[in-house]
Amino acid sequence: MSQELKAGVIGTGRLGNIHARIYTELPHVKLMGVCDTDTNKAANAAQQYNTKAFTDYKSLLPHIDIVSIATPTNTHSK
Repeated sequence: MSQELKAGVIGTGRLGNIHARIYTELPHVKLMGVCDTDTNKAANAAQQYNTKAFTDYKSLLPHIDIVSIATPTNTHSK
């Protein structure tokens, strides 16, 4: 049996939601949380994908093995 990967998504816009949905459909992957600086967007995505909402990516990182960053390129290093 393969080990389950714990995934997260940073950014809950159009592409972030696609990434979150795909993670929920993959075998051996558990979506542990989604993150967005917009509290409402994070909460809505978390509810839709049955996971936790975060507004600070640093709080999400300890809970995951892999992450998709779906934010504008200029925000990737912040």
